[in-house]
Amino acid sequence: MEFMKQSYVLVVSGVTASGKTTLIKALHQKLTDSVIISFDDYSIDALPSAPAIDTPIKDAVDQYDISALMTDFLTIKDKYQFILIDFPFGYKHKVLKPYIDQVIYIKTPLDVCFARQIIRDYHDKSIDEACAWAKTYLNFARPIFVDHDEFVSEDADLIINGLIPLEEKIDLVIKMISK
Repeated sequence: MEFMKQSYVLVVSGVTASGKTTLIKALHQKLTDSVIISFDDYSIDALPSAPAIDTPIKDAVDQYDISALMTDFLTIKDKYQFILIDFPFGYKHKVLKPYIDQVIYIKTPLDVCFARQIIRDYHDKSIDEACAWAKTYLNFARPIFVDHDEFVSEDADLIINGLIPLEEKIDLVIKMISK
């Protein structure tokens, strides 16, 4: 009789460019029997069924079709000790919620997230494209990020300051999952 592992499902959430992917990759290196699932790999927010970008997050979250992500998740469930999910919605998406053991929310000041996003997404673009995003951010996107930050973080098991060094973040997570 083969023993089945029970996977510990850890979700890392935060707004765009808060440091989710960096933390997930570092945790994956530290937790040897782990696998990563990343929301970004599924282009979920680009699906025709995705809600309009200006839909309040509390109304929008369950409108995102995460069926492809869930298919992959259920395929690997209990095959690894740790499943690390880079997922912006924490406990808020009702389809994934029953499987989550804990949620970490990376709370990074929005000005830092904005700067990181410019560096990450506009380093090879024109200054006009970067300025166009800056205008969109100031006139439209920032309130959406504020709403997301407040709503998703409210029931996280651990909120990590996005400005502390990566090693400190890893230590906080390891202490949390060791309890």
